[in-house]
Amino acid sequence: MPSSKSKTPEYENLHKVSIPRIKKELRDVFYLSDDLVITSLDAEHNTTSEYPVSIDGFSVIIMMAGEAVVSIDMTNYTVRPNSIVFFNSGSIIRTVRCSANAAAFVVAFSKSFIDEIQVDLSTSLPVYMRFGKAPVLPVSPQDVAEIRQLFQLVKTMLRSDKERYRHEIIRSLFTTAFYLITEINRRDDPGQQKQGRCEVLFSEFMKLLEQHSKHERNVSFYAKQLNITPKYLSSAVKEVSGKTAARWIDESVILEAKALLKYSGMSIQEIAYHLNFSTQSFFGKYFKQHTGTSPSRYKRRGDKA
Repeated sequence: MPSSKSKTPEYENLHKVSIPRIKKELRDVFYLSDDLVITSLDAEHNTTSEYPVSIDGFSVIIMMAGEAVVSIDMTNYTVRPNSIVFFNSGSIIRTVRCSANAAAFVVAFSKSFIDEIQVDLSTSLPVYMRFGKAPVLPVSPQDVAEIRQLFQLVKTMLRSDKERYRHEIIRSLFTTAFYLITEINRRDDPGQQKQGRCEVLFSEFMKLLEQHSKHERNVSFYAKQLNITPKYLSSAVKEVSGKTAARWIDESVILEAKALLKYSGMSIQEIAYHLNFSTQSFFGKYFKQHTGTSPSRYKRRGDKA
């Protein structure tokens, strides 16, 4: 759980989950320090059906049996066997409902672990973009079998006495799994092309957005960080993602605002201040412009919003 000294406000109903906590609380857990954990999940032990969860890191779920409806960042997705679900760091996750026989294979890993995996940026961006928009990927039974075999090798190495190069071997297996998923993604969307300068800029912009969106809503700020003009940044982002830089900024701010309204004990005025709006009125107009409803009404409606 985050410490009381954290600058990010804690949500009353939102549980922050770290890899150490997963290691401690779930059963049949395989792990590598505080960077990687592999485990299983079923309907009986799925705490996200009781309260929303945000994982400090990235995670992947392979649905093995049953069916579930999962809310990811306020959007519901139906997950069935032969589906892979991807959760970005900080995503708000809640199980809306699931069948009694629901069972899944779970892998969670830290940002630092991902940073150590050597994957070509031009290859990784299409996957990143795909799962930012559509986190559920339908796959074939053969795909599931291949991916599970890779993760089974990871589990074997986690319990192996081959300690000297354990980290390197596991990172290599994850790189293999990533390229396998990339191949599946290309099969699902064969029209993808080689990535270039615009994709690199988009990636850097998204990293900056994650760091600064709570306080900076001006495209000029991000362009300055990247040493390019606002016009060029907007053009590059639009070419890659189909959305302008300004829209990405607005969506990031609104997502954070919804989470605060829905899960925190903060007043609307406090939320406005936290998100660097000059007045509560300005925040209210901004929120209504982008959602069609007022902050107070959204807060009252809760899950129905």
